Amino acid sequence: MKKLTFCVCILFLAFGLAGCTWMGTSMERPRINIANVTPMEIKLFEQLFDLELRIQNPNDSALAINGLSFELEINDKSFASGLSDQTITVGRFNSEIIHVKAITSLWSFLRQIAEVQKTGIPRVAYRIKGAIYAGPSSIKLRFDDAGEIQIPVDAKK
Repeated sequence: MKKLTFCVCILFLAFGLAGCTWMGTSMERPRINIANVTPMEIKLFEQLFDLELRIQNPNDSALAINGLSFELEINDKSFASGLSDQTITVGRFNSEIIHVKAITSLWSFLRQIAEVQKTGIPRVAYRIKGAIYAGPSSIKLRFDDAGEIQIPVDAKK
């Protein structure tokens, strides 16, 4: 019985040290960019978009992602939000594309259309911020990235 107790204690110690080692490593935050936007459903009060997000892992170890939440701003105004429970592994110093659904309200959607029509500029600035949940214990890694989206314009005008 003493031998069994001793073995169990050694196992707990080994797993505890392994967990602390993984937690102690300094993870650089992942970078997120919008690769593409595709409308999915346009309803009266909400719109649903498929966002292709490129997740870049600047770390020396793979990033096992098991969840993601985000807020999207367009032209410094809140536009959409989304969640994903997809699992994906982004290799060390590598990137992967993940498809997520973004939901926006009618007001946010119309405000952005009016802004583009008013300015006539075929691109908009965006900011995407949120958190990626990674690893076996779902460590929360925050991100906050920005860029521009080119809006296709009708060339027949």
